[in-house]
Amino acid sequence: MIRDDTGESLLNDDGVTTRPDSGVRTRPEPNSGHHSEQFSEPPVTPPVRAMTDQVRAAWIEVLGHDDFDDDTPFIEAGGHSLKATQVLIRLRRKLGVRLPNRLFFDHPTVRELAAAVERAAATSPLA
Repeated sequence: MIRDDTGESLLNDDGVTTRPDSGVRTRPEPNSGHHSEQFSEPPVTPPVRAMTDQVRAAWIEVLGHDDFDDDTPFIEAGGHSLKATQVLIRLRRKLGVRLPNRLFFDHPTVRELAAAVERAAATSPLA
């Protein structure tokens, strides 16, 4: 329970606010940060979406088609190790980021690879 300077209750354990001067009880606004935000997923941020678009574009260029979604493994989309290396080379040149070949095999989908490249870009710029 939260109390004001006079010791009056302002917020009960259930999130209901009580105003001692008026006796009015109110609930927090939705998405006010009291309870609901700890359970919601963060929105996809524009940089991650932009990275996903760049990774997808590299896949399309190397594979020669766009018949896959962001959760299709590269091998299922028609890729192999040489093509995976070609994707990473394109991304490295475009983004100026060190990308080890192993990264691709640990993160075989567009969505996973984009997140991994985003992390790599934040920690390992090309010298």
